[in-house]
Amino acid sequence: MRVEDLRSLSQIGQALWGDPELSHRRTAETLQAVGLLPLADETILERASTALLARATSERGGVLSEALANPFFRLLPEERFLLAALHAERWSYRRLARVLECGEEEVACRAWKLRVHLASQYRGTERPLASLGAAGAVPARPSCPEFDPTNPWTQRFLDEEIPSRERIFLQNHLMACGECRGALARCRDLYYSVEGMIPKALAGEGDFARIQALQEAFFQIRRRVSPSEVTWRGAIRSYLGRTEAQLLLAGLLTWLAIRIFT
Repeated sequence: MRVEDLRSLSQIGQALWGDPELSHRRTAETLQAVGLLPLADETILERASTALLARATSERGGVLSEALANPFFRLLPEERFLLAALHAERWSYRRLARVLECGEEEVACRAWKLRVHLASQYRGTERPLASLGAAGAVPARPSCPEFDPTNPWTQRFLDEEIPSRERIFLQNHLMACGECRGALARCRDLYYSVEGMIPKALAGEGDFARIQALQEAFFQIRRRVSPSEVTWRGAIRSYLGRTEAQLLLAGLLTWLAIRIFT
């Protein structure tokens, strides 16, 4: 399983439980349970995410009382999962729709409703929060993009959910249209005020150790269930996921570069 996928699961677990140690235990247990299933590598992340969300929902999130000072942790587990996957992991609407078992349009509408709700409780923005709920614009001219108040184009623009050709049109339009630039600026304020409420795993030694522990836990359960799947390639991938192995490889490449170019 890829290190990036393990890091995503760790991040999602932290958003669901709040407490780093508890979320790590729940993530490791869920990952091992999913490891018992005969799944392809590309489907493990989504299946494990679904299982994590189901467990958090059954436990009512397991959020510590002190974490409730952050409005983010007063949301339902599914709502926290949705925002954490969008903001911390940059998941697409398509992937979220598969995990949440709904349509992409519903994913976008839910995200907008949650963002407006959280932003209304944020006090760090320079613009009046009353304007954030209307972070779009009624078309001022025929060339302006259509504004849907339940899923505005501004949100889809920031989530990178607009096709490339339409995105180029919007970028050109924004250079000429002050009303749409203002709408996007309001939405950006909303977007980053919400992002600031979502807990993110720190990229320090503790985070690396947790990722490595998750990798070892998953590798061990896969080896027990299906030893034939644990190939040299898998073992090498597991080893290279370790911090000390990455440092050793970086040192070796630096030495080779010095020898070649000096």
